[in-house]
Amino acid sequence: MPYQQDQSIKTISERYNEIYSGRAEQISINLLGWKGGRPYVEERLSRFPGESNTDWDGGTRKDGTAFTGRKDQAHVIPYLGRIVNKINQHVFSEPPVRDGIPEDIENDISNNGKSINELMTEVNSYYSVCKWCWIGIDAPTVGIDTEISQEEKERQKIRPYWSVYSPLSVVDWYFNESGELQWILTEGYDYVAENPYTKPYNQKYRKLWEFGQVTKYKYKINDDETVEDVEVTPLSLKNTIPFVLVGDLSAEPYDFDNLESINRTIMDLESCNRQNFYNSCFPQMKVAVSVLDTVMQKFEVNADQATQMIMGFNYPILMSENDKEPGFIMPDADAIGTMREELLKLRKELFDSTGLMMQKETKQVESAEAKGWDWLDIQAVLKQRARILSEAERKAIEISNEWDPAFPVWEPDYNTNFEVVNFKFDMEALILAANLPLPKDLSLYIYERIFELLKKQGKDITEEQEKAINEAIKNYKVEEVKEVKEVVEPVVKNNLLNELSVK
Repeated sequence: MPYQQDQSIKTISERYNEIYSGRAEQISINLLGWKGGRPYVEERLSRFPGESNTDWDGGTRKDGTAFTGRKDQAHVIPYLGRIVNKINQHVFSEPPVRDGIPEDIENDISNNGKSINELMTEVNSYYSVCKWCWIGIDAPTVGIDTEISQEEKERQKIRPYWSVYSPLSVVDWYFNESGELQWILTEGYDYVAENPYTKPYNQKYRKLWEFGQVTKYKYKINDDETVEDVEVTPLSLKNTIPFVLVGDLSAEPYDFDNLESINRTIMDLESCNRQNFYNSCFPQMKVAVSVLDTVMQKFEVNADQATQMIMGFNYPILMSENDKEPGFIMPDADAIGTMREELLKLRKELFDSTGLMMQKETKQVESAEAKGWDWLDIQAVLKQRARILSEAERKAIEISNEWDPAFPVWEPDYNTNFEVVNFKFDMEALILAANLPLPKDLSLYIYERIFELLKKQGKDITEEQEKAINEAIKNYKVEEVKEVKEVVEPVVKNNLLNELSVK
């Protein structure tokens, strides 16, 4: 029904948290960078000073055919997406152990087929990109506050469900002095398409979650400013707001902002570099004026026809004795090569910066930029990330059980034994060690480490295969250690002879 909009409704429809207001624009850009594709190109590709509308937007030729400009030709390489995915791969390299979680909840925590591992991976992604997000808990209204058997609740799947809320979906909130959430205001759109004979539409809404109730403010269709209806739904939770904050709320810049800035520069230079190559393939021809005049007179054609003849090379180019030789205006090879070198440096800087970004999530002292991907730093960061996710999951379990005491309780156990490896470097080190004169037990241990490293690179093997390979390693006959002098001297002598022969 139509709702009379008073001052309180107006306040709800217009309010934003100051942290949200300070970060919303950059968070939106970071999310675009994470997802990539045309939306990111449209938002972040830079137009260079002096660039004409034709070069930027494209246009139409005299014959009616269209040509594209640099904006439509530009592409973005998904570096930011790869970084986020790589962090997820490390954190969830071994899925968390959840003893006591029912299979139906584990496989459908969100009521739309999303497993709990998929949901927590999404949480981790938002944390990497935005520094915070929210887990919201909701449940069907029917059955929570009324008398209904547990069997009937399970049959109708009436239980709490979890959702991930982007930082942009939660526009305001309030924590008291004890750090307890007192209320929260979310924003979104309902896609309305119930009737196949009417055009679907998106209707904006805001939800105010308070103790014991949630109030939904519906906006007019195609009007994001005017509330037309209000619905109040009671909640059985009287002292808890069913949301879990994951991360830190802050209006300060976040390290992912810097990665996105580098990524934008790479995209800009990639676009410029591509345009240079494009111009090299389709260069602008230059000819003496007398050439055009000669073609027009010789073949009795107009200027347009003469130009097409010259550009198409379908006819000989006639030149007088003093004419300058025709050529092309285009970038030289050195200029293009310099651009490629700059792009390579930027890519390296991007991933080095990622290492430094991850370091700052821990209290560990940074020794130098060169240790950006140092093993101990990364291990500490990933352990910290696992702790944050496990704490968030515990809070969501607690709220779900408070909402519905029949909701099961489990203890999430996230892996904290991470191994971030450089396959080529580590394999070379292991092979070098394997060729040293070592005791049998140490040699066998090195072979086991080689096998562990190989397993990380390929597809999963069966338990039977792994058992057979480990058994083969244990039974492998390693020669007893010889005198170091007996082993090393021939190697040194051969290397010296080879070096002298080369000289």
